[in-house]
Amino acid sequence: MSTLVLTPLLLPIATRRLIIRDYTVDDAGAVFSYVQDPAYWQYQSANAPTAAQIEALMQWVVKNQGVSPRLMHFLAVVRKDTGEIVSEAVLKIINPGERQGEIGFGVAPKSWKQGFGSEIAGAILDAAFQHFKLHRVAGQCSPDNKGSIRVIHFARGKWWSTLIYDILDQEYAKIKSVMKKA
Repeated sequence: MSTLVLTPLLLPIATRRLIIRDYTVDDAGAVFSYVQDPAYWQYQSANAPTAAQIEALMQWVVKNQGVSPRLMHFLAVVRKDTGEIVSEAVLKIINPGERQGEIGFGVAPKSWKQGFGSEIAGAILDAAFQHFKLHRVAGQCSPDNKGSIRVIHFARGKWWSTLIYDILDQEYAKIKSVMKKA
C-alpha cells in the first residue's frame, strides 16, 4: 500500500470548462444566490441558509484553508468562460491512516444538465487518487437524485449502494409525542 501524501493540493485545478479553486470571503454573495433556489435543496433534508450563515461559512472555510495538514477542501467551481461560480466541490480526507476520503459537489440548478457534475467529480477524483494517493473514496447522494446518480456511474468506480436514513430533531420529537399518546 502506498503512503498517504498530505502535501498541499495545487490549486486552482483546471478542467476543460471549469476552474476549481479555494473560496474567498468575497464569494459569499454568489453562493448565497444559488443556494436560495429551492431546487438546490430538493434532494437534501436541510433548509436554505441565511446570508449570515453563508458569510460565516465562507469565513470558516477561508480560515481552515491554512490548517496543516489540510484534510478538508471546500472549493469554488467557476466557469472559465464567464467567471461565474456554478458549484462547490468537496474533498475530505476522513481517515488518513486508512487513506479514505469523501467527495461531494453541489451544482447551481441553472447549471444542471450541462455535464459540470461529471467534470467536477473527475477532477476531484484525480486529486484524491493521484495527488493524495487515497485508497478509497466515497460519495453519497439521494436515490431520487438522478443527475448525481449519472455522475456516480460516469466515475465508473465500484460504488456500493447504501441506504442512509436521517431524521431531524423536530421530526423525532413529533413522532415521540404521537407514540406517547397511542
